Amino acid sequence: MAHLPMDDARALFDSNKEKSWSGLSKELQRRRGKAEGISDTLIIMMMPIVQHLQEAHRPYPESPQELYDVLNAELAKAPEPAKRY
Repeated sequence: MAHLPMDDARALFDSNKEKSWSGLSKELQRRRGKAEGISDTLIIMMMPIVQHLQEAHRPYPESPQELYDVLNAELAKAPEPAKRY
């Protein structure tokens, strides 16, 4: 099961100056392909989750802990990506 570590949730929350789902989407896109930080696999899994939360008009979390809780609850429902061999 995919899981976003608290340190990464805090970094995403702090770097998202818009404090919105669209801002988080932009931040994930900015981090994609970077050698360090959140894995591309996890970013790819979170992109449709963030879009769904935005479209559902879910309020953006007010703290890193809330962001951590929301994203990990949604990641727990997501199917695992296929492993590449």
